[in-house]
Order: sequence, then C-alpha cells, then structure tokens
Amino acid sequence: MSSFFRAWYVFVALGLLTFVFTAFVGTVPADVSSAVALPHDLPHTLARSIRGAASGISDRRALRAEVEAYRRELATESERARQLELRLQELEILLDVRRRQSPGAALVAPVVGRSSGAAVDTITLALGRRDGVVRGMPVSIPDGLVGIVIDVGESRTLVRTLLDPQSRVGVSVRGRGGQGVAVGDVAGRVRVDRFIPEEPVEVGDVVETSSFGGLFPRGLRIGVVEEVLPQDPNELRRSFVVRPAVDLAMLTDVVLFTPQ
Repeated sequence: MSSFFRAWYVFVALGLLTFVFTAFVGTVPADVSSAVALPHDLPHTLARSIRGAASGISDRRALRAEVEAYRRELATESERARQLELRLQELEILLDVRRRQSPGAALVAPVVGRSSGAAVDTITLALGRRDGVVRGMPVSIPDGLVGIVIDVGESRTLVRTLLDPQSRVGVSVRGRGGQGVAVGDVAGRVRVDRFIPEEPVEVGDVVETSSFGGLFPRGLRIGVVEEVLPQDPNELRRSFVVRPAVDLAMLTDVVLFTPQ
C-alpha cells in the first residue's frame, strides 16, 4: 500500500472518530480536535510559509537592487563633485596669477609628463591647439616662472622649462635693477652670466623677469640668488647662481599667458 493511501485512510479514520465523539460525547476534547485539525491545516500552513519565504526573497532582491542603484548614483555624484572641485582649484590658480603676476593669464593646464636630463628639461601639458594654446606662450604658477611653450599638438603641449640648457630669459634683480639673461644650468639651478648691475648683487636677492627679449611679462619671479661668483677685476659684469622659485618635480597645474 502506498504512503498516499495510508495517509488517506488515517485521515478518514480520524474523521469518523471525530463524528463518533461528537455524536456520543458531545463536545470533542481539545486534544482530539487539535490532532484532527493538524493534518487538515498543514497544507495551508506550509503554503503560507512558502509564499512568505518567496516574498521575503523577492523583497531582499529588490532592496539589494535599490541599494546598488543608490551606490552607483552616489559614485556618479562624488565624481561630479570632484571634477567641480578641481575646476574651482584651476580658477583659483588663474585668478591668483592674474592678480599677482599679469592680467594676461589665459589658461590653466594640467601637467602630464616631464623629461629631465643634462641636455633637456621639458614638461608636457594636457592641453593643445584645440584649447587655444599657441607657441611662445609663457608658462607660470603663483610661485614663479616655469618656462615657455615650444611645441603644440592637437591635445598636447611641450614646454621648455627654466632649467633647460637652451632656455633664455631676460632678468633683473628686484629692488636693485640691472640686466642680464638667465640660462638653465646643472643640478636644478639657473645661472646668470655677464649681468650688468646697477647695484651690487647679494645672496638672497630675488631675481625676476625683465622686459629684455620681450617674451615674458615683467616681474615674474625666477628665484633667489644662491651664490655670487668671483668677479674678474677687469670685468664690470657679474655672474651668479639662482635657486629656482618653482619646484618643477612637484608641478600639477600651470598657467599659460597670452604671448607678448
């Protein structure tokens, strides 16, 4: 006999037993009533449990999907906020340079590379011709002069820095006048040779751009005199070594000026 038929006979027997108790005893004892009701309610209880579990699983899946959607939205908004923050920093740099150096400051460009060696010192910018960059644009930051644009691609720009041996910048000494040309030198320094002084040059003096050569706005900081070289008694011109104001290794953004 199969399990199904055995269960059916048990169910029928329990039903008959309930009828007999009701007919001859009156009120069915609670224990008997519970015993009979249990098999009868079991399928309904099981169905409700299954539906509840399925509903709980569905709700959890929906909740996880909603949480994931919020996470993606939060990540998008965080990235948008970061881009706005970076743009604000660029504008602050631009305004600072315009206020402190020259109203000709036109663009802010991120530095994406540098090539440094005995024969060359350049940086690469992530702006180019399509952004309005042209050859000959002076490049600076609030601390001082960086260099000049020497090559422009569609989306990249090459800048010759002050430390490049081919760099030539007309300079004077702040508060002392004079006229000379700064040239990139070894060991991360700038050298000024054959400087025509108006007053004696001393260690600690500030060297800045002059109008000589016409490439750079006047008054951009080059650096500080680190060493005044011995002078030939028969020579009126002086030579000195300058420690640059700008740490080229730490550059992240620079400002480009409209060419003179």
